[in-house]
Amino acid sequence: MDYKTILLGIIGDSAAGKTTLTRGIVELLGQENVTAICSDDYHKYNRKQRKEYGITALNPACNYIDIMEQHFLALKRGKPILKPNYNHSTGDFDPPTYIKPKRFVIIEGLLGAHTQKLRDLLDVIVYLDPPESLRAEWKVQRDTAKRGYTREQVLAALKAREEDSEAYIRTQKKYADFIVRFYPKRKKTSDARLNAKIAMNPAQPSEEFNEIIETITKAFEGYPCEREGGIPCLSISLEKWHGQPMEILDIHGEIGEDMTEQLKTMLGEALEKKNVYLNMDKVGLFIKEDVPMLSFPLALAQLTITYFLMQNLAKIAEEAKSTVS
Repeated sequence: MDYKTILLGIIGDSAAGKTTLTRGIVELLGQENVTAICSDDYHKYNRKQRKEYGITALNPACNYIDIMEQHFLALKRGKPILKPNYNHSTGDFDPPTYIKPKRFVIIEGLLGAHTQKLRDLLDVIVYLDPPESLRAEWKVQRDTAKRGYTREQVLAALKAREEDSEAYIRTQKKYADFIVRFYPKRKKTSDARLNAKIAMNPAQPSEEFNEIIETITKAFEGYPCEREGGIPCLSISLEKWHGQPMEILDIHGEIGEDMTEQLKTMLGEALEKKNVYLNMDKVGLFIKEDVPMLSFPLALAQLTITYFLMQNLAKIAEEAKSTVS
């Protein structure tokens, strides 16, 4: 098939952290190599119409899923699209944008993996799965600061959308190659110190990755995190996650800079052997209340996803080579 780009889908409910994860992956791959778009731009109705019709933006019937499928296919083939633009501030539509895909296309949004056709076009699917209490907190922070809502309005909207969240958004989790969960160890944990759990489909080529994790955990055995009830800063294990066997990478929120830098170095060197070079300068950065902050677990989550994305790229290239020969 005439596929020229690699498509990464980052799926999750509203305020699950999709844009933050995407931003770091774009930086790793290089902005010159990535086209990032939002599938939520494909809403059929503006905010006023949704209220009149009694439908939420999470409902597939409120979105042009068929146009999404056409545009995903065009992007996959390296062809430009005229993408719609939904303005979250005004609740209405802005003029469309001409989008020309680069080597990688990242598609973030609510329903990017809703149909089999969409899923077949995505090379890697990531689902963001924070605890609902944390997602609600993030949504209140974002929508009151950037979208003009009151806290009461945001909480009411979350309640009204819960049925559709369960029916249409969370069901996509079972199709994910990676499920990423940031979660607090205790109630007042800073966003910069959230723990991260990354569930990886065993079908992903992970032998080299596992060896790197094992090397680092041995080198940093007895690191400060070990003092907290014997919990290691970094560990990997095979467990069931939502009923499926997955390899689980656990990253403690208090993981330090030394261990983080060592993992970044080793993963970077592994990719350099495949002639892949990542820009790690801005990995792990996020903005909270207009203040730039750094999270080591976020940095490692972004790097892990990118590492496996590049592994998939190498696998796709090898398969294409075999087909030609």
